[in-house]
Parts: sequence; C-alpha cells; structure tokens
Amino acid sequence: MKKITLGILLGCMAAPAAAQQPVAAPRTPAPEPPEAAATRTTQPIRIDGVLDDAAWQAATPITEFRQLDPQEGQPATERTDVRVLYDDGALYIGARMYDRQPVRARLGRRDMGMSASDWLTVILDSNHDHRTAVGFEVNPSGVRRDQTRAQDGSEDDSWDPVWEAETAVTDSGWVAEIRIPFSQMRFSGAPVQTWGMQVERQIARNQEFSVWSFTPRDQPGGIPRFGHLAGLERIPTGKRLEILPYAVSRAENVERGANPFREDREYGMDAGVDLKYRLSSNMTLDATVNPDFGQVEVDPAVVNLTAFETQFQERRPFFVEGSEIFRFGGDGTNLAFYSRRIGRSPTLVPNVAARDVSNTTRILGAVKLSGRTQGGWSIGVLDAVTRREEVRFRLPGDTEDQRQTAEPLTNFFVGRARRETRAGQTAIGGFVGAVNRSLDTDALNATLRSSAYSGGVDLFHQWAERTWTLTGFLTGSHVRGEETAIISTQQLPYHYFGRPDADHLQLDSAMSSLSGFAGAVQVSRRMGRHWNAFSRLNTISPGYEVSDLGFQRRADRIDAEVGGNYNETRPGKVLRRYGSYASVLVEHNYGWENISNRVFWGANGQLLNYWSGYMNVSTSLPGTVDDRLTRGGPAARRTGFTTINGGVSTDPRKKVIGDVGGFYQRDGAGGDASELFAGVTVRPAAHWEVSVGPSLSRSHTVAQYLMRVPDPLKTETFGTRYVFASLNQTAVALETRLNYTFTPALSLQVYAQPFIASGDYGAPKELARARSFEFLEYGTDVGQIVDGEIYPNGTGTGALHFPVVEPDFNLRSLRGNAVLRWEWRPGSTLYLAWQQNRSDFQPFGDFDLSRDAEGLFGAAPDDVFLIKVSYWLNP
Repeated sequence: MKKITLGILLGCMAAPAAAQQPVAAPRTPAPEPPEAAATRTTQPIRIDGVLDDAAWQAATPITEFRQLDPQEGQPATERTDVRVLYDDGALYIGARMYDRQPVRARLGRRDMGMSASDWLTVILDSNHDHRTAVGFEVNPSGVRRDQTRAQDGSEDDSWDPVWEAETAVTDSGWVAEIRIPFSQMRFSGAPVQTWGMQVERQIARNQEFSVWSFTPRDQPGGIPRFGHLAGLERIPTGKRLEILPYAVSRAENVERGANPFREDREYGMDAGVDLKYRLSSNMTLDATVNPDFGQVEVDPAVVNLTAFETQFQERRPFFVEGSEIFRFGGDGTNLAFYSRRIGRSPTLVPNVAARDVSNTTRILGAVKLSGRTQGGWSIGVLDAVTRREEVRFRLPGDTEDQRQTAEPLTNFFVGRARRETRAGQTAIGGFVGAVNRSLDTDALNATLRSSAYSGGVDLFHQWAERTWTLTGFLTGSHVRGEETAIISTQQLPYHYFGRPDADHLQLDSAMSSLSGFAGAVQVSRRMGRHWNAFSRLNTISPGYEVSDLGFQRRADRIDAEVGGNYNETRPGKVLRRYGSYASVLVEHNYGWENISNRVFWGANGQLLNYWSGYMNVSTSLPGTVDDRLTRGGPAARRTGFTTINGGVSTDPRKKVIGDVGGFYQRDGAGGDASELFAGVTVRPAAHWEVSVGPSLSRSHTVAQYLMRVPDPLKTETFGTRYVFASLNQTAVALETRLNYTFTPALSLQVYAQPFIASGDYGAPKELARARSFEFLEYGTDVGQIVDGEIYPNGTGTGALHFPVVEPDFNLRSLRGNAVLRWEWRPGSTLYLAWQQNRSDFQPFGDFDLSRDAEGLFGAAPDDVFLIKVSYWLNP
C-alpha cells in the first residue's frame, strides 16, 4: 500500500508540470494602473442624488471602463462618469451611469445580493498596503452594501460604517451621490496621500461587469492592481468617538411544564452600550458592555450522530465585524479562533427538567483593538470576559433546591499581528490566543481545563509577477488542568490517546498539561490565463488542542495533496465560462498508518443563457485504516467510498430563479447516502422576494457506533466489545425566507425551517476483530438475546450481559424568526423580533411524513418577542 500511495503522490506532483507545457505563449502585458485626482472643495455638498452642486463640475471625471464580463478587455457597452471630491470631513463620490435601456433595480435590506440589480461599487485601499480594502456599493433604488475586502478576494459584509448615499433614475440612466466620512476610514497620518481605488459597474440585464482599473484574467489582479487616487492632502481624522447605547425589552411565552424555577410567561428589560474610539487615523478601539444579540438569525436544526460537534456560523455583529484579521492556521477542519466559544452554552448543566439556567453565558464585556501602525504592522487584539453562570436545579423526588456553577468566570484573549512588504507580495504574521478560567469547584476542576494557550507564525509570499505563491503556518498549543480534565482531553474524539493498538499513543493519567503543534505549507503556480497548480503538506500532532478558543475536528494527522485546475472565462459558442479541477490526497496518522487515499475531480460551467451547472466526484480508495470508527478502540478497515454531487441553477436575472441538485455516496460495505434538494426564489415586485428550499435525504449506515463493553474474553479486540448496529435515516427540511423592503431603511426578514428526521437502528452486532470491517450479530453469529439483555458469551451464572440499546428516534423541529429592522436615523436602529421554536422527540424510528408533520405543528411553541433600540452618537 505504501508503494501505491507513493506512486499516486509522485504522479500527481508531475501532473502540474505536464499541464504547464502547452502554455508557452507569452502573456499580454497588463496595462499600468490608472490614476485619478481627488479635488478638494470648500463648498457644501448636498447628498440628494442630483449632482447639481457647482463643485462637481470642477472635479476630474473617470470615464474609461473595460469589461471583465462578458467580453473581457472590451470597452464597457454603456458610458460611466465618476468624480471624486473631498473636504475636511468626508470623501464624496458622484457618478452618472448612462444606459440606453431601462435600469434594473431592486429594493432590499442593506448588504442584499447583487445578481438581479444594477450596481455601482467604489473600493478604497485607504492604507495603500495592497492587501486590504473597504467597499461601498449602491444600486439605483438606494440600497447600500459595504464590506471589508482581502487580497485573496474574500469579503466581510458585517462591517457597517455610517455613510450616506442617494440615487435617482433618469431618462438617460441613473445617478449616485455618496458621502463617506473620514471618521469611518483608516488611513495614514501623512500630509499628502495616495490611496488605492477601484470602481466597478454591474449591468444586470446582460450581466456585464466593467472596471476602471483593468487586469486581464490571465494575470493576478485584486487589490494590488487597483488604480491610484491622488491629491488627498491634510485629511483630518474626523470625530474620534462613537457611542451606541441600546435598550431591549423581552417577553417569553415558553411551555416549561412543572419547572418550579421558571414561569411560562416571563418579562424582562436590559441595556448595554457599544463604543468605538479612533486612537489615530489608522487605529480603532471597539468595546461592548453587556451585549445583546437577540435579533440575530437562529441556527438551523441538525441531527449529529458523530463524535464531533457541529460548527455553526458566527452571526453576532461584534465578533463578525473585522474578523478577517484574526484568521489564522485554518485547514478547513481546525480553526485557531472560533468566536462562538465566547458566550457558549453553560457546560455543567444537570440533565433534569427542574432547572434554572441561561441558554448562553452572559458576556460581561469585550474590547477589540484593530488597525495599522506607522511601521506597516496590521494589529488585531480582542479580549472578552464572560460571567460565572449558576444553575439551580431539583433532582426527581427531591423537595430541596440545589445550586452549582454551570460555567466559570472566563477570560478570552486573541492577538494577531501581520507585517506586509513588497507592495503586499510578502507578509509575515503571528498569532497568540489564551483562555483562563476561574475554577472554584471540584466539579469544574474535574471537567474543564483551567487554561489554554496557543501561538504561531504564518507566511505569505509571492514572486515572479505574483504567478508563484507560497503560504504556510506553524502553531503550537498548550492546555493545563487537573489530571481528570487532562485525561478527558486525551480521550476526545480527535485524540483517542487510549487506542489499544496505537503504539505511538499512550494515555497518561498523571498528566496535568498537554501540548502539540500543527503546520502547513502550500506552493501554488499560476500558468497563463487558464492553468493553476498546487502542492500542499499539512500536519497536526496527536497532542494539538485548541478547542477552548478555536474549533477542532482533527489531530494525529499528516496529509499531502497535489492538484490543479483549468478555467476559461471568455465566452464561446456554447458556454459563457467553464472550469475543471482535480487533486489527490494521501493521509497518514503519526503511527504512519495510511488512513485515507482520495481522488477529487469536478467541473462547472455557465451557458450563454446564464444557466449554470456543476458536478463533483470524489473517491476514497479501499484498504486503508479507519482509526476513528470504534471511538477510541482499535483501528478498523476502511472500505472506501465514492461520492457524486451536482446541481443546475437558472438565470439569476429573472423574476423566478430555481436550482436543483443532488448527492449520492456508496461505500464498499453496502452503505449509501443520498440527498435531493431544490430551491425557488420568486421576485414578484422590486421590493420583496420569497425563497423556498426543500430537501430530502436518506442514508443506510452499515455500522453506527453504539457503545463499548469491557470483556477480558474478547481478545480479538483487546478485551472490549465494540457494539454497532445498522442505521437507516431519513430527513426532510424546508428552508423558507421572506424579505420585504418598505424603504432602504425599513425592512422585514422572516426565516423558518421545519425539520423532520428519523433513525431506525437494526440488530446489534460487534466488531469481529481489530483491523477488519467484519461484524458478529448477536443472537445469530454470537451470543444470545434474552429478555432484552445481550449475553455475548452465552447465558449462565455470572455471565456477562448488557441491555439491548434501541435508540430509534423521530425528531420534529420548527425554528424561525422574524425581524423588522428600521434605521430611523443614520447609525441608529430599531428592531422588532419574534423567535419561535417547536420541538418534539419520539422513539418511533420509522419515517411517516404525515404523522410527523402533525406532531410537529401539534407541539407547544416557545415564543420570544423583543424590542431593541439603539442610538448612534458621534460627539
């Protein structure tokens, strides 16, 4: 197997070199980035979408735009005139978008999608570091979008600066007038400055995308290829302090049964404040005291029968805004910083109905420092404190109340620094993370780690006109705690130090700390306008542990991957664009057991009528080792599997948009999984849209883990019986969204997800021997089942026996919320929110849509209503 693995790896490493050979033609040189001048004005500018102020006539126009889509490099089909002014308080953008056809516009909430409307986008690299920028976008209806942007093309639309935009539709097209206060920007303190700038225009009817600073697609573009905005002199920082106090009133109508600590109807009020202070023109301090995130969309329902936790998206504004600076060391499954650890659900909560505890840990306060130093360092520091949470509870049959600490007072700290040189082509950075808990009870000491630390460095380097890219990181972790807590840490699903057949792992019951490291390096090459290739090596030591501050699903891994892709973005006779990729992944653990060999291939394309499709295929070759199937027991044999998924979506410009897709997987043991999903978005008018996304999934798992039972007689699996059962699962979900926009400042969003799932377990069985995927069924191949008890070695006096586990389930869930958002003055917002949860659990096992839907809507609803108002002050 090692020879086969090595052969696959060497073959794939040769593939990019072979692919490079046909690309011999020299590339067309990219034009020099254009330059525009900002004109200072002392006259007042009215933001009314008319552009009749005299100062606009004195500004130099930007008129040269070239297409990226659909006809790359050709002049834009419609004329655009953009001018830039500034005064002591703000930057002004005035633009006329001429159009010989009717303008396409939609009303929507701030940061809405872009595909069905015309847009004007202005992106500013105000630091002129060629790596980071901020974007301001507006459509003909006055809807605004804003985001931070990174060199890799990623966008973060959680950034919500306070700025103004007014638009008007005219007989010749449409007009946009924008005011961006300097207090919302970050820039150096130099008396004379040049900023990077890009101006983009999107015409929806033909999906035309044109830009001011054009870079051919066969060359690296993005922020380093922006044009230059010159003429900015003696820019003041603007007002330094922003204060955003809030008040919230909450009403809960929740069926709590016989819980003596809570009422079915409860009411409460709360208050807090957010602060923003500009320490300099390029450094900002954000703080929040007693934050409330009741208006944030709820998480969807899931069924997770694996040993690993589910990762949910961060939606809380304080932690989402500016999160790009804190990204470090991610490999798709591990994150050094996962902000949802801050304010998580309390840990030590007794599993009894009679209890009183918060669903989340209250954040007492958090502070965030971010910006850029004069020496060129990008800095990000975040510190948050969560309070000590206590739970009151009463055990069944007791009349006396008990109390215990459910979550200790905890401090979270994250520090990030990055230094860019060579016009953004080289960057080196560092990361530090720390979690410290005040463990004041024996139960907390036995369960939680008292402290956790992590830190590392990362590198980004490009050369040869940015056609070669080298990225990498190296990080370490160290956790401390009582011996019982560290034993539990060693037994987590991504560690499993107690595996009996793993010579490279050893469970140490005397340890009071655990350390590890992780690292990755990747080299990628861009070859001409079509080809890209990469080689990547990742490693995660067995003791690497970052789940106190980050998110983790892997450890004890070494993997190498090589691959490449081909992309064509110029329209042909049939396709507007298309692409394909392929890669090979080889994975081992630190005992050098080959645990996975996978091959990936995929393709995507878009027809001239704007219909799109994609397909992905992956194959896991059989004969490797599965060191996680028994959840800490001996390794089993991996049977291999093949996965296929694909989908088709219709023209995004239409009033009715649809997509349909599917997924299918089959493994070598006879297990399979499939899913069908679809979506329809209807836009009957410019101010509202409805989307419905049904999905149906089914799966048959040959061996679903149930439990382990010690038995010295079971020598084939090291003195323990590992009990499994087949499992048939079915799930139906319907994600529904309604967006209704009254004005760009007043909108209603509704989200609902009915979810029904069932799980039907088969006869119990045990793993026959280590390093196999063979099972012995109780009552047929081995042992007996008598009166609901399993006797694996036969009945008799003192015979080993344990109960039959039948965890069949039917889960019915309905989660949803409705949020009315009104920005009643710039930066000040009023929220009216309603959240409802319905859930019901039954042990039927079989799937009956009619019965389960009736049970879902017959379940008692939990309703939460809140009114939240904030007021923006800029003294």
